[in-house]
Amino acid sequence: MNPIIRTSTLTLSLLFLYSNTHTSTEALNLPIAQTQSIGILNSSPGTQFSYKPALFTAATVCGSYLCYKLYRYIQKNKPLKWNWDNLITRGFPTFPKEFPGGQKFLWGAATSAHQTEGNCTNNTWSEWEKSVDQNGARRVQEESGIACDHWNRYKDDIQLLKKTGANSYRFSIEWSKVEPKEGEFDQAALQHYADVCNELHRNGIKPCINLHHYTDPIWFAQKGGFEKQENIQYFVRFAKTVIKFLHHTDILWFTFNSPDGYAAKGWLTGVTPPAKKDMQLCGHVYANMLESHVQIYRDIKASNYKTARIGILKNMFQLDPWNPLNPLDILACSMGTKVTDTGFFSFFTTGVFELNIPLKANVRHENKHAVGALDFIGINYYCHGYMKNFNVVQDPKETPTDNPMYTLYPEGLYRAIKTVSAQLAKPLNVPMYITENGIATTDDNKRDTFLRQYLHALAQAIKDGYDVRGYIHWSLLDNYEWGSYEKRYGIYHVDRVTQQRTLKPGNKFFLDVIAHNTTG
Repeated sequence: MNPIIRTSTLTLSLLFLYSNTHTSTEALNLPIAQTQSIGILNSSPGTQFSYKPALFTAATVCGSYLCYKLYRYIQKNKPLKWNWDNLITRGFPTFPKEFPGGQKFLWGAATSAHQTEGNCTNNTWSEWEKSVDQNGARRVQEESGIACDHWNRYKDDIQLLKKTGANSYRFSIEWSKVEPKEGEFDQAALQHYADVCNELHRNGIKPCINLHHYTDPIWFAQKGGFEKQENIQYFVRFAKTVIKFLHHTDILWFTFNSPDGYAAKGWLTGVTPPAKKDMQLCGHVYANMLESHVQIYRDIKASNYKTARIGILKNMFQLDPWNPLNPLDILACSMGTKVTDTGFFSFFTTGVFELNIPLKANVRHENKHAVGALDFIGINYYCHGYMKNFNVVQDPKETPTDNPMYTLYPEGLYRAIKTVSAQLAKPLNVPMYITENGIATTDDNKRDTFLRQYLHALAQAIKDGYDVRGYIHWSLLDNYEWGSYEKRYGIYHVDRVTQQRTLKPGNKFFLDVIAHNTTG
């Protein structure tokens, strides 16, 4: 039993006895010898005796212990908070010149195909952008269209990235362009991505390639997509084709960007395609994506391309109880964590993925080969949320951003690194990379504060011994943020009419950190 509950029960029992106790030996119906033997009486029968002083003392002691346990429980479970005023007074941070990552640390920026390339017209999101909901309302504010025209402007954009001093670039392969029809691979599209990799290498920038970033070819979705285990083969085939085509270059490979987010938003909350709300299906989608990763990893490691380094990206979004003493808020946090995190960590450390929520989902998938099927783990992190009456809310005391889901919570990056290290990286002895972290804002002062505080959290984690080997910022460009262009995460502002790129002043500190902590 929980010690708080146990102590509470004992305290209430003692208080009840205290309020109802004033008796004598006759009322206890005990013989004189027995009362004397247990020390109740040392005098003659009929002497009045009260338990109240003893019970009051016991209740006070138990009550004090309960208060202490409650205090410790609240302190242990409340979100980590640092006193930034004190840190600023002490001259935080101690870098750019002294960032603890070392000269081989990866510094970079990220994009995804659908959000930047333009003309992604053959995937599930392109259909979604043209669709309406059950009430006839458009699902998105605007379509992606030409986006940042990155498909045609990638050489110029790589030069912009080079000017930041970055030594890595994370981008994604658009499956629907490489395999527009089932089994038909477009060699020109494959060559385009090879050209991108070659251009990056010529400029001293390491490609970090993500094979799946929230979009599927229409033909794959029509087969049932990742809802069906028999469809795993199609993604595995695509991934192996791409890896083998590009393997001659030095690349960090990521199979999936946030499979938990893809599954939860599409099949649980229903806010992205295919807009379903079925936790059981959500669990199957999640499990099938993780199984796809394992099959790709094992097939590549057993081939002539076994030196390829392959990982996966995990989004971390802590759920904290709005009221740490409210059992429903605590339960909601536990359920949410089970959906997104528990099965993921378990699958790669025990070979078992399980999502078991009474009356909602009962999914179990086993593969002993999943254990250790990672060369590294990527962490996407932005913020945390509070569970209040089974809804995710934000603390109004925290600094808001232009994304209503996120506030400034840099301590959460430290927490995310600590959790992933304990649950996955350390048990498997693999390094971590921060693969997404950024802020949606047009306020350069807020952007500067964000970068200073989140990089401080990262530096503190590395100083504390956590094996983090890179930081990739989201995003290189202001791009399409899954419904509109209003949320501006980019290092560079992009003019929607002229496509002109402009460096934002709020990134100066970030670029100074890179300049002082990279070679070349």
